[in-house]
Amino acid sequence: MSDRNNCPAAKMPRGLTLVELLVWLAISLTLSSLALPTLQRIVHRSQATAQITWLVSAVHYTRHAAVNYRATTTLCPSKVVDKGCNGRWHEGLLVFIDHNQDGRMNGADRALSHLPALNTAGTIIWRSFRNRQYLQMTEKGHTNYQNGHFIYCPANGGTRFARKIVINVQGRARLYYPKDQPSHAQGLPRTALRC
Repeated sequence: MSDRNNCPAAKMPRGLTLVELLVWLAISLTLSSLALPTLQRIVHRSQATAQITWLVSAVHYTRHAAVNYRATTTLCPSKVVDKGCNGRWHEGLLVFIDHNQDGRMNGADRALSHLPALNTAGTIIWRSFRNRQYLQMTEKGHTNYQNGHFIYCPANGGTRFARKIVINVQGRARLYYPKDQPSHAQGLPRTALRC
């Protein structure tokens, strides 16, 4: 006789029923909807950090170049290097030696660096003493009487992930967080930010 009759019936794999599939789908959607706001917060926070780091690096580079070249150096918004200062702050940055201190790249002025825009959403606003749309550093590393501040505003217009960088007359940058946010490092003040 054959062994086929003596072995138990092999179990065939079975699929999910419609009810099991709907329950699994409901649980998956519930869990993902709970995780989505956290993921969005992480994305918005990392975009704000990237924009602020990009901007502070440009300010430090401008100050360093002014001291290193012993000449007034200007930081301004610029989409394209060849066209000088144009556009808005979040669209790109240009650093150049500004021999005639007029805030425009012309004559003997020389471009030192162009930082293209980051692929993040949000805007950057510059407000300063003397209301200039550029930031100049003198050969001593001080601002050219232009202490002021940059404000990063996220694309959604909320202030939760807004950041403020204050540039003092000595050319140093200091980061401020919104009042409702805990500072990420000791000693960083919180302030009211309006976008």
